[in-house]
Amino acid sequence: MFYGNPFDSWAEAGQGQSVNNVWVGGSGPAPSVFGALPYPSSSLLTFYFTSFNPTIFNCTVIGPKSEVYYRIVTDNQMPGYTVIKNAKNENVSLIEWQAHPFIEIRGVLAKQQVKTWLGLTGDRSARGMTVRGMQYFWAPSDKSINLYAGGPKNKTFLARIMRGNGTITLEMTQDAYQLNLLHAIVSAALLLQCGRNID
Repeated sequence: MFYGNPFDSWAEAGQGQSVNNVWVGGSGPAPSVFGALPYPSSSLLTFYFTSFNPTIFNCTVIGPKSEVYYRIVTDNQMPGYTVIKNAKNENVSLIEWQAHPFIEIRGVLAKQQVKTWLGLTGDRSARGMTVRGMQYFWAPSDKSINLYAGGPKNKTFLARIMRGNGTITLEMTQDAYQLNLLHAIVSAALLLQCGRNID
């Protein structure tokens, strides 16, 4: 089942770009790290949301070396809740589906409304994300949704979400992994790709 890009409706041009084109990288070279060196794609860690049963609400997240990193579970007995479990079957993240959904990420984020945690920017060109007091933002770029640190003029690429071939692919930099952002990024990817209203 295909879900549309939740960012598509933000841009009037239909290209997923903001009006001032500040937030979105073009078709040029890969984003650079710390504004200096190019980030070779081979150094990205790749994760796949796969085995949809039948959707992303019940699936498996496979990481490097084809290891299972997470399972996303929405119990039919409790359809108002989605749990992200790690490889040890421990609950990592809990999403409570309401008119305005809530999210909690163990050790990372206290329970709060998703629209607060992944809130739209004023010009609706991106979504902010705060993790452990640090500000990040998700913005559409061509056929992906990219995560950056910093501001629009000195942004640092950290991760991207892409859809295709029956899977959702998440690529993240070693820096993002070392910043311990994996739980938050996987949770955000689920929310951004689930097709439900998260505001």
